Amino acid sequence: MVSKTAYQQRLQRLLYLLRHKQAGTAAATAIKLSCTARTVKNCINKLRQDGFKIEFDKGLKRYVLEEE
Repeated sequence: MVSKTAYQQRLQRLLYLLRHKQAGTAAATAIKLSCTARTVKNCINKLRQDGFKIEFDKGLKRYVLEEE
């Protein structure tokens, strides 16, 4: 089990990857975060619940953070 601080750090790292257009598919991002693809999807869902607009772009084959 991952501690709350480690989980928060993973969310922050994922958000950084999204903002800098470095997040790819769940599997590719999982390698960067040293976790599983399912964990990446759970983290993305958590960020969505927190109000971030994250979509998967099939053309780009990566997750995209929509910022205004």
